[in-house]
Amino acid sequence: MFRCRECGATSQKWQGKCPACGEWSTLDEEVALSKSKKQASGKEQEVFRILPSRESIVKVQLRSNELNTVLGDGLTPGSLILLSGEPGIGKSTLALQIVDWYGNKENSATYVSAEENIHQVSDRAHRLGIANEHIRIFTAHTLEDILETLERDTSGLIIIDSVSMISSLDIASQSGSITQIRYVTEVFMEFSKRTGRSIILIGHVTKEGTISGPKILEHLVDTVLFLEGSKYEDYRILRALKNRFGPTDEIGLFRMTEGGLVDIPNPGLEFVDQENEHLSGSALGITLEGNRPIVIEIETLSTYTKFGYPKRSARGIPNGKVDLLIAVLSKWSDTKLESYDVYVNVARGLSISEPGIDLATVAAIISSKKNTPLGRRIFLGEISLTGIVKNIFGLQKRIDEAIKLGFSEIILPKNSGVKVKKGASVQLIEVGHIGELSKLI
Repeated sequence: MFRCRECGATSQKWQGKCPACGEWSTLDEEVALSKSKKQASGKEQEVFRILPSRESIVKVQLRSNELNTVLGDGLTPGSLILLSGEPGIGKSTLALQIVDWYGNKENSATYVSAEENIHQVSDRAHRLGIANEHIRIFTAHTLEDILETLERDTSGLIIIDSVSMISSLDIASQSGSITQIRYVTEVFMEFSKRTGRSIILIGHVTKEGTISGPKILEHLVDTVLFLEGSKYEDYRILRALKNRFGPTDEIGLFRMTEGGLVDIPNPGLEFVDQENEHLSGSALGITLEGNRPIVIEIETLSTYTKFGYPKRSARGIPNGKVDLLIAVLSKWSDTKLESYDVYVNVARGLSISEPGIDLATVAAIISSKKNTPLGRRIFLGEISLTGIVKNIFGLQKRIDEAIKLGFSEIILPKNSGVKVKKGASVQLIEVGHIGELSKLI
């Protein structure tokens, strides 16, 4: 049969377009399992009612508060977790640190490597300064060999690096195929639930930036973690795209060092260069990464062009958003950019698409055009097509963060309804229209 890697729908013949979800070139051939392998054991299962009282699951606390937060206050026994990210971003490094954070006298951890031999894994452990005697390592590529070893093992946490390199003798296709990845994941899911041991599967990312394997793979696991960041910066962000044991709006912030990933519990001004406060074209805003407010810096450059069609270029912000903001700015304010090239960048390689940074982006563009430094100000607000500055989600949390970091002047939308504690030395300047912002600057 042919199965869609996006929605999991099946078809008896190959088609260019999936008949279920409408995506193109997503049908991959797979061999259907025989009926004998799909049959149930035939045993009658015990049926329960909803428990009268909620019993909390005892979670294992790791030696990383950031990771504990993303997982939902710790690692849940018997959970199946998928960890993915771009090549070279630090997945294997994080996985090796996780077994180190987990392993102790009461709990041991096993690292199964299908991509590297024992010498390569040990060399990475030495570079990270890991010498934990409660970590066990072995290499294997066949699913049956791994399960046979794990059945005799007593580790509470198992790392599989990576699921794309594991193949089963029961499936007549090569490792990394849609059929193999799906079957291997299903077997590990059954093993995890039956034994009550946690398993972390490391997955790859396709050239489109999505998690490798069929979309149904994300539905099989309990938690989907995605590690992101720039290879040219030292920060990493760990997101929970799915979590059955906790919220998905929490993130973990890490700094990549020679000794591995280190928690950044309070980023503060981590992503801001404070020396740019006296330069034109730089504006500060606050974005929400999950539930965490982070101060960011928007950099812009506007230059006169003799060509008829000015250039707009953005990095870290969608180009369409920049085109829209420039059009609104030219329409509703005295800042005209019809003959100016405009370049926009989010400092430190961050990528942000939320509307809460609209006001900061526009302020940076005006500052560059008028060659006027903005100083130590925070800009918070969304810009509508009519030029009105609108309220944004989590405004109170962002303002509280700005006050905590010592900012004394905040520009925000009118009638926002925010509250400031008595005695706080901060000035709130309300702007209702983009024209007012241009005059203010």
